[in-house]
Amino acid sequence: MAADIYIGKRLSFDGQLCTVRYRGKVEGTKGEWLGVEWDDPSRGKHAGENAGVKYFQYLSTHPTAGSFVRPTRKADTPRSFVEALKAKYASEDFEDPDVHIVFVQEKRQKKQDPLARLNQPIRISGKEVEEIGFDKIRKQLAELSELKYVILDGLCMSRTLATLRERQGSSELDTWPADLHDIKDACPKAIELDLSRNLFEEWREVASICEQLERLRSLHVDGTRFRDTSLTDTEKKRCLKAFANIKILKLEENLLTWEQIADITALFPALTTFSASSNLYKTLTPHTINPTITELTLEDNLFPSLSALSPLTHLPHLQRLILKSNKISATHTPATPLPIFSATLTFVDLSFNDIATWSFIHTLEPIFPGLTSLRISQNPLYQSLQAADGRALSAEDGYMLTLARLANLTTLNFSPITAKERLNAESYYLSLIAKELTFAPAHLQAQIIASHPRYQWLCDEYGEPVIQRSADAVNPNSLAARLIHFTFYLSDSAKAAGKAGPEMDRFEAEVPMSFTAYSVLGLVSKTFGLPPRKCKMVWETGDWMHAARTYGDEEEDSDSESGGEGGENRGGERIMREVEIVPGTRAAGNWVDGKKVTVRVEVT
Repeated sequence: MAADIYIGKRLSFDGQLCTVRYRGKVEGTKGEWLGVEWDDPSRGKHAGENAGVKYFQYLSTHPTAGSFVRPTRKADTPRSFVEALKAKYASEDFEDPDVHIVFVQEKRQKKQDPLARLNQPIRISGKEVEEIGFDKIRKQLAELSELKYVILDGLCMSRTLATLRERQGSSELDTWPADLHDIKDACPKAIELDLSRNLFEEWREVASICEQLERLRSLHVDGTRFRDTSLTDTEKKRCLKAFANIKILKLEENLLTWEQIADITALFPALTTFSASSNLYKTLTPHTINPTITELTLEDNLFPSLSALSPLTHLPHLQRLILKSNKISATHTPATPLPIFSATLTFVDLSFNDIATWSFIHTLEPIFPGLTSLRISQNPLYQSLQAADGRALSAEDGYMLTLARLANLTTLNFSPITAKERLNAESYYLSLIAKELTFAPAHLQAQIIASHPRYQWLCDEYGEPVIQRSADAVNPNSLAARLIHFTFYLSDSAKAAGKAGPEMDRFEAEVPMSFTAYSVLGLVSKTFGLPPRKCKMVWETGDWMHAARTYGDEEEDSDSESGGEGGENRGGERIMREVEIVPGTRAAGNWVDGKKVTVRVEVT
């Protein structure tokens, strides 16, 4: 093997794929070494260095994707396409798990009673299945010429064009041999082909396979480190013909540059669906991919903002854009303009990113003028929402406020938005804006309204809310907005039991709304010197109501219905409504109303 090893060569050791990045001496050791980059970076030991000396660079950003191996180490034997096809679909030891279940069920029934099986269908999970023998299954799989979906993922396959040239006696070193028919003879009816995670080094190798499959519509070539993707003009013409009918292309986890991606997609004249996920992109260079693309997936990359995707704004027919699991937290940077995508783009997936502000949501409409369907779940924005009065909001509240902010949405997180849901969401949003204005000083009103672009439209649609500011209103974003001013005092019976002294029968404290009732009880018992288990906290609401009547009062109150509205003139004692704050994990802000409350402490 050592004689034909070169930089960029693809190898496999014990099923683990790697690419040669260095060949030579390593200081402090004897003999020659190969520096390799593993496709699975967790398989490596270092970043291409030894004893502080850097020997090679690799494409991965993982700190330990590199290793040194001896050139004499035995590598896995590569397979040709036909050998891989037979190993997968016509091997003697091939076993499909689902088929095995049927086969075992058949054997068990034979063992129990061969005659009892006659005319009785086999059922799995309540569903009737066709009973066929294992020999028949193997025979069907062996008919490779009938295969339509060919999955050859991870089969140590290569297609060395130099070998093919030698077989044909060709001297053309700048192109792949013409008139090959090995693939066509093996599986001529293939419409979907997966060549992912194999040993291909040149894009010509992939093209030489697809050239023979006239019915091919879908091609996956993920997880391959191509050494060379360049093509001559003659080869490009052959590629355009070879890929003429392919509409779906996946080039994930290849770590190709965006320029290489653009050049490859240009070879697919009918391409509509394309994926370049997991390629570690942080930004896109100004190279435009095939304009025929309507669905583009860029999941699991490293984009920090939407402006990093600016070259995609030139795609005239783009309809779906999948940006799940990136690092997106901003729409654009101060140094970049706001990207404006084609109005044909209606669906965007921004789930599992770093979006944390409502201003990002507000800017989605000008960036995506045709947006009607959005997925935006699993972002920090929805994990710590809070209303202007300090009340915590749930993720469901957040999604409601999202659709209220985006007027053209018809689907959110794959759920259709009904007219009633939009009505409820928009009226709820308007009420929260009103509450925010109520708690803010008057001089901040214009600033707050400017932060809600739909405010005027909501007012026109649902009526402008009445803003009643109180003299002690606080900034809704301040700590004070999240505090409750408690006044605790001892009842007469509790004073005698207290240990804090006669002068300590009342105290005031600012308590966070998120404090649990247990925490408030601890504060009270420690301050008053009372046993926690004997303390009883009663919130005096300040609301007065009539006491419940007793049977002895019925005659006296028999004419009370003739009193004024609401029973103001009826007889009976009026008492204050009181609420006991029961110790538990419930937040203090959920027990009381308002920012100032009075709590009476009793001893039980």
